[in-house]
Amino acid sequence: MAIGHDGRMLFAGETVLVAGRQFTVNERDLRHVAAMREHLVDVAWAGEKSTYAELVEAAQLPYPARGLGRLLALLSEDCGRRGEPSLACLVVTKESNEVGSGYGTGALEERQRLYAYWRLS
Repeated sequence: MAIGHDGRMLFAGETVLVAGRQFTVNERDLRHVAAMREHLVDVAWAGEKSTYAELVEAAQLPYPARGLGRLLALLSEDCGRRGEPSLACLVVTKESNEVGSGYGTGALEERQRLYAYWRLS
């Protein structure tokens, strides 16, 4: 199984380096990233954000809301391979309504690029 398009797909068994962390992609990762992407594209179209808990519920993930770092990193890699801004910038904490500390910097700017990208798509 693979996700992505135009020959830039994530593949099961592939090792990727994202933000200085190395991950080996498995079939379960691919299914979960695809489900996350589906939900977050809808969120982007609406110009909204999604909490971690909302993402877990909408994508039917078998992980706690605080355990999504690996999948969000893989989602960012998938978006990058598609030539898209990262959908991960839409995922925020319930308490602060902003991205978690694992995201890094530039979420607001990335979010604006993402909203513009999906409005024009």
